[in-house]
Amino acid sequence: MYQTDPDPKIATLPSGIRISYRIFPGKSKVPLFCVHGLTGNLKNFEPIATNLSKKGITVITYDLRGRGRSDKPKEEYTARIHAEDLKQLSSLLGYSKISVLSHSLGAWITLRFAEKFASSLDRAILIDGGGELSIKRKISNLLMIQGSLARLGRRIPSKETYLQEAKKSPLLSAWNKNIQNFLLYELEPVGTLSPSLVPKNGENLLGPVICSIPPYVIDSELKNMGGAMKPSHIFSRVFRSPKEFLQILKENKIMPYSALNCPVLVIRALKPNFRSGDELLPDPAIEKMKLKIGNLQIVELKDKNHYESVLLEDPFRDREIFQFLKIK
Repeated sequence: MYQTDPDPKIATLPSGIRISYRIFPGKSKVPLFCVHGLTGNLKNFEPIATNLSKKGITVITYDLRGRGRSDKPKEEYTARIHAEDLKQLSSLLGYSKISVLSHSLGAWITLRFAEKFASSLDRAILIDGGGELSIKRKISNLLMIQGSLARLGRRIPSKETYLQEAKKSPLLSAWNKNIQNFLLYELEPVGTLSPSLVPKNGENLLGPVICSIPPYVIDSELKNMGGAMKPSHIFSRVFRSPKEFLQILKENKIMPYSALNCPVLVIRALKPNFRSGDELLPDPAIEKMKLKIGNLQIVELKDKNHYESVLLEDPFRDREIFQFLKIK
């Protein structure tokens, strides 16, 4: 894996799973744990974590199992399993009470954490995720993320090629060092350049690379949310195991909002990802949150899409998060 400074630390959980994490120091007694999305890693939150740390908030970012430098067992991946990992990690680091900031899939994990460990949750911040969606909208969202799934399992000629492809993505309106570090962090070398191709200036270029997220991890995650890496696979799963599929849909239809007994901040990205109306938290989902979550605040990012809501700098977003965390 490409090295970036400072290197994350590794925590071995009571379950035996090793989780990679990084601490951004602050003075707050209750730390903020950041939970990334489906194909993210701990680098997702670097802009937010850095800014909050400067203001005195202790922030802890980490790689979900199956991503980054955390273990990637060939086992089932679900929001509940990730919630258990979060509880074990926070306890191992000495915290009985935490706040959680989460993005996309991370919002599902936060809700499952609240469902089982409500007394451990001080505040919850859900960024563009955790909404109750119709089946039609879920399929639409699955189609929307296909572009980000295309990099899994692909052998890329070099890290430079990988970055150049990412720069062309219509999902990012800007490019910065944080995005570059996020992408480089997920790469693993699968070969080296031949001596004849090594630059004469001595630059240490690695050869072919691959995204370190195994496709089986993402397929398991999506399966347990009623989806699949390829939309066509949904229908084959319905055909093979209709009872199991209907059970998964039933379980994920209603979010456990009642478990959120703490203050909740929902940050909603309103900029289209590809086309108008394809946001991940549509109006009906927001209205349900308003009805079912008691202590709720909502902030809208009108100039950010789903991915930009965490990857790009945003003083307004960070100010709202800081104000929410410091209010007692």
